[in-house]
Amino acid sequence: MGVDILLVVLILVGALVLFALEIFSVDFVALGVMAALMGLNLVTPEQGISGFSNTATITVMAMFILSAGLYRTGAIDLLTDKLLKFSGKSEVSQLLLVMVTVGPISAFLNNTAAVAILIPFAVKLAREHKRSPSRFLMPLSFTSQLAGVITLLGTSTNILASSLSENLGFGAFNVFEFAHLGFIVMVVGVVYLLTIGRWLLPKRNVDEEITERFHLKQYLSEVIITEKSSYIDQTVVELDLARQFNIEVLEIIRNGHRLPLPLTDHKMMAGDRLLIRTNTEKLLESDHQNDFDLQTASGLNATDVQGEDMELAELLIAPGSSLLGATLREVNFRNRYGASVLAMSHHGESLGNRLPSTPLEVGDSLLIKAPLRVLQSLSGDPDFVMTNQMRQPPRRDKIPIAVGIIVGVVSLAAFNIQPILVSAIEGSVLMVLTGCLRIRELHQAIRWDVIFLLAGIIPLGLAMQNTGADLMVADFVSNLGQYLPPIILLGLFYLTTTILTELISNNATVILLVPIATATAVSLGLDPKAFILAIMFSASTSFMTPVGYQTNTMVFAPGGYKFLDFTRVGAPLNFILWIVSTLVIAWLWGI
Repeated sequence: MGVDILLVVLILVGALVLFALEIFSVDFVALGVMAALMGLNLVTPEQGISGFSNTATITVMAMFILSAGLYRTGAIDLLTDKLLKFSGKSEVSQLLLVMVTVGPISAFLNNTAAVAILIPFAVKLAREHKRSPSRFLMPLSFTSQLAGVITLLGTSTNILASSLSENLGFGAFNVFEFAHLGFIVMVVGVVYLLTIGRWLLPKRNVDEEITERFHLKQYLSEVIITEKSSYIDQTVVELDLARQFNIEVLEIIRNGHRLPLPLTDHKMMAGDRLLIRTNTEKLLESDHQNDFDLQTASGLNATDVQGEDMELAELLIAPGSSLLGATLREVNFRNRYGASVLAMSHHGESLGNRLPSTPLEVGDSLLIKAPLRVLQSLSGDPDFVMTNQMRQPPRRDKIPIAVGIIVGVVSLAAFNIQPILVSAIEGSVLMVLTGCLRIRELHQAIRWDVIFLLAGIIPLGLAMQNTGADLMVADFVSNLGQYLPPIILLGLFYLTTTILTELISNNATVILLVPIATATAVSLGLDPKAFILAIMFSASTSFMTPVGYQTNTMVFAPGGYKFLDFTRVGAPLNFILWIVSTLVIAWLWGI
């Protein structure tokens, strides 16, 4: 093994470890990979930045803009409002409605955007029929992934795989080239979700109020004893706060120092900070006595949560949000948005006193209280998905224009009149010129984390080709393949992709495995496109964890799921699709 190959392998392994550990964001890791490759002269400067001009990167960026244009017109909202009338009374019919709605949308728009648009629809459907949102949100995510492999436009992974295929000399995929395979995969997945999967779906928080889903019945807060408090010179036992207000005093901090236990030995003094466990209602009730100055760690105070026009809302941190990686304290949430965060669900765990210092991630849910005008503004902010359907007034007069632009983009590419890159860019420009999308919204619509991930990782594939690392791995796999039937080798690439996708980004997995798989196929005299499809389909359908695919992360908190819920429902589906996809690809592509 040469020095250059060793360096590429070390960078590759390092990137995989950082992706899996999530120490840094995926886009920053990708940028670091780019810097290392150029710094070690494993790629030329031109190759190092070639990811920014790659067909896949620009096409994906344009698709984000097109999706945003359709979203802003309210076309999807109008459709879902009408579909709610046909939901029926049985859970099966309601579940099927969710799938039928998200399927066609995800086939032609980025499926991450489709899920963001339809989360409020699924939650509303659940509440109208007194069901848990957990019964619909996981199927929403899974179906969006299943439908995303029907056309080239369904997910950024498809576009990336097509670009890699073209760069490697095997030709790009047409918009509908693998639609028959994708349709089979989707039908199999939908049947599973309506039968076996439905019985495995959890029932979480049925008929509970939004505040209860954030465990606000018992959460941590901080209060200060006021100068006029009647609690001064009394002990915790004498006050009997547990009986009066259902308040449990956990700590007393005086002059910056924590008082030693037991707390029953200490009399209250003005200015004492009390760390307490209680609920919002009781906390506010205690404040009426002017004994506490509410200074909760979550930023809650009496003026924030009272008032005639104050309403509760649930915000989901959206993919590509400008808040990702920052804390509520760092972004100065209350002053920036005019809303108070009462609680946050992070990886399914409700946070109390740790809330201000916890970095925000995709899928985190915030329970906020704010005036209606603030909620109206936040509903249109691309940093969030509002799950209670507080939305900005849509531009419904632009619906025919937006739909026409989408149809035009797809048609031009499908009939080979223009490459998808060209038609998608033209469509993005038209979205702004026709008023479907504003310039500011265009900037906000782009998922810059995905763009930087693609731009940073694409040079790694070039480095593997420059150094011969891809051929070295392909030779090893080819030697193994001489003792295995081609269909087994195809299945192994599919399975490897499935495992890696659960650990790192699906796009990164495609970039790493496609050059190896195609080189292996060529050396064995097999169809390289069959192997590209196996990797693409596997990377685009990740069900076993809430972090394996972004749509899973997005529904994790609103559905009240636990980590293993995805494993229980998703692992059997991944296994079924592994068998079905491998067999169908082998049959259709003559492996």
